[in-house]
Amino acid sequence: MKGGGFTDKKTTGLRRKLTAAVFVMIIGFFPLLGFVTEPPAILTSERRAPAKLPVFSAKTVISGEFADKFESYAADNIPLRERLRTLRAAAVFGVFMQTDKDGLYFTPEGAGKFAALDSASVELAADKIKRVADGLSDMNVYYSFIPDKSIYIKARRFPGFDPAEAERIMTSRLSSDEFTFIPLTNALGIGDYYKTDLHWDQTKISGVTSALGAAMGVEVDMSGCTTLYAGEFFGVYAGQVALPTGSDSMYYISFPGLTAEYLNEKTLAAESAPVYDVEGFSGVDPYDIFLRGAQPLVVLENKNAATERELYLFRDSFSSSLAPLLASAYSKVVLIDLRYLDSRLLDQYIEFVPGSDVLFLFSSQILNNSSVLRA
Repeated sequence: MKGGGFTDKKTTGLRRKLTAAVFVMIIGFFPLLGFVTEPPAILTSERRAPAKLPVFSAKTVISGEFADKFESYAADNIPLRERLRTLRAAAVFGVFMQTDKDGLYFTPEGAGKFAALDSASVELAADKIKRVADGLSDMNVYYSFIPDKSIYIKARRFPGFDPAEAERIMTSRLSSDEFTFIPLTNALGIGDYYKTDLHWDQTKISGVTSALGAAMGVEVDMSGCTTLYAGEFFGVYAGQVALPTGSDSMYYISFPGLTAEYLNEKTLAAESAPVYDVEGFSGVDPYDIFLRGAQPLVVLENKNAATERELYLFRDSFSSSLAPLLASAYSKVVLIDLRYLDSRLLDQYIEFVPGSDVLFLFSSQILNNSSVLRA
């Protein structure tokens, strides 16, 4: 029995040493492989560049900066990274049955990062709207917001945006004598948003255009337009969730006689370009097909408009797909993104025509992060 016990202990010890050696080889192999393999230029699934190898010096080591940045570098450049992310996501949602992964929710109706309303930020957004509007004279001023799709998902309860509270906060700070609020919550549904992206589908927002048009006294006329197919795409949430989500179909609506000009940020001059950047669909963000993505200032002109009315639209990315539809009712639509253009510089680039319509339209994501608005 002693002999047998000795053999068992010896075998067990050997197994432990082998297990430890294999573990050390594995955790050492991947980082070493990361050094000899070419790092990706961009993390396509997450639409960002990977972290760079930090500078190694006595100063960065002592301060802890090297260790902090190296951790991000190693995580971004580890081989088989995407497969490991998928494995983790499968464990989070499938094995541990968590409702979210780092604030990202995933349901059959759609994926998204659903944040609760930030009252202080919404108050700040309303104050910034008032500040900008006060600098405009003799205008018809309207405002609204676009709720995130969390409020339309019925399967589970999410910590999503509270549209009723957002409306209460904004209307309490913006006088009805100077501003007209246009509610849009009931004009949308879960099927109007892409499943894998935060944005809405341009072909499914007729409820929004009807609500806006009715409030502003214009008619959005879809006759004569053509619906074109851009292709299948995976939205920003598809890469973040790291699970098979299926693709979304993207269509866009083209109007005859509609032209666009963009502010060149280098030359500060206006330049003509297509309303729809078809080549941009194949880029990092397919949604950039609409008005070339993030732009500080865009001017749409409709030579076939029935009126000479103009609209000044203070917007975020959602309005890139909305504005071409609204342009059917206006001779000119000027899109202004206060994330990239300081409101104090507006008079340098825009000649506001008295009696025109002004619409402040921001998504819940911007209302919750209103510090990004340069007003």
